[in-house]
Amino acid sequence: MQKLSFCIYGENTMSNPFFYGNEVSGEDFCDRTDELDELKKDAGAGLNVLLYAPRRLGKTSLLRKLQTQLEQSGQYTVVFFDFFSISSVDEFIQRYFNAVAQSFDTVPDKVLNFMKSVLKLRPNIIVTMGQSGELSYGLSITKRERESTLEDVLNLPNLYAKAKKAKVVVIFDEFQEIEQFDLEKKFRSVIQTHGRQVSYLFSGSKKSILKRMFHDSSRAFYKSVKHMHIGEISLEEWILFVQGKFERTGKKVGVKHIREAFGITQGFPYYMQQLMFEVWNETAEVVDEAILQNAVRVMCEREYDLYSYIWSDLTINQRKTLKYIIINDGKNLYANEQLGDAGLTASTLKSTLDGLLKKDICDRKNDRYYLVDPLMSYWVRHYMISEHSLP
Repeated sequence: MQKLSFCIYGENTMSNPFFYGNEVSGEDFCDRTDELDELKKDAGAGLNVLLYAPRRLGKTSLLRKLQTQLEQSGQYTVVFFDFFSISSVDEFIQRYFNAVAQSFDTVPDKVLNFMKSVLKLRPNIIVTMGQSGELSYGLSITKRERESTLEDVLNLPNLYAKAKKAKVVVIFDEFQEIEQFDLEKKFRSVIQTHGRQVSYLFSGSKKSILKRMFHDSSRAFYKSVKHMHIGEISLEEWILFVQGKFERTGKKVGVKHIREAFGITQGFPYYMQQLMFEVWNETAEVVDEAILQNAVRVMCEREYDLYSYIWSDLTINQRKTLKYIIINDGKNLYANEQLGDAGLTASTLKSTLDGLLKKDICDRKNDRYYLVDPLMSYWVRHYMISEHSLP
């Protein structure tokens, strides 16, 4: 995955000032001031929050930035845990225990003494050292001890907060993955006993699953959190960010081209950074339209296999519906004359829209449907729809 590029002009070597592919921080992080302020206030109040954002909108980078700022304040202990790679309950117990232990202290003896003093089962705690010298903590438990150990481990943030009179923030990234392990009731039953000293931030990218988990009255987490949705970063912020990076490296980009890039990427940080990365690489002095269009083409070519796979996995009517959404900008989709032209009926459209929403390919805001991934929307428009079909 690309991270850095080098461009040589005469005797000077400059690294590309734009970064994408992994979490961004420091000078690579753009804006999100309001969101960070709100989340810090929520943590201070001990609130539990559900944060939703589609992939490539910079959710994890925001959470890492929040973690850094909370820790640097000296007022919080932060546990960060990513559910995405977890494949079993046992793996969760071990990896969450390690994440919690590493967050509590950097001195192994202090960690071990605290854990042994609060774990009811007093299982054997295993400490291992990685190749780079980092310590990892694990538990030696039997299958019979799994249920009670799970509860003990889930209670650790609260026990630490009470013992140390500290405020603890637990961040669960990609929390929707918990659904496959049937752990919602156990999580909720334990977490709801924790007081204001422990704040939980549940974050995810699959809106359809999160909606079921937190909006369905039959589910454990129903009405248990504050809901927060993060959107794209504004055009104004991107103009300042992009022009600043170009100017610091001796190049120029006009507002017109940043605005055009914003329209294509919809302000998604991953795509804006990627597009500007490619544009900067191709620019000797000043960005022009040909450079921008070529950069977009390069991006689409790199994503072609992924989007082709998603496209091939859709039914014929779902493909028709995606084209229909784009041609009509997602509005007035049930107008009879338009449906007939698209080869769809009202009942077919309803079922295909429901299917696309469940797959998190499409979403709806007010009365407008749209593709969640802005670059895929661009790809469908320019690669899957013939020119004469476009408005």
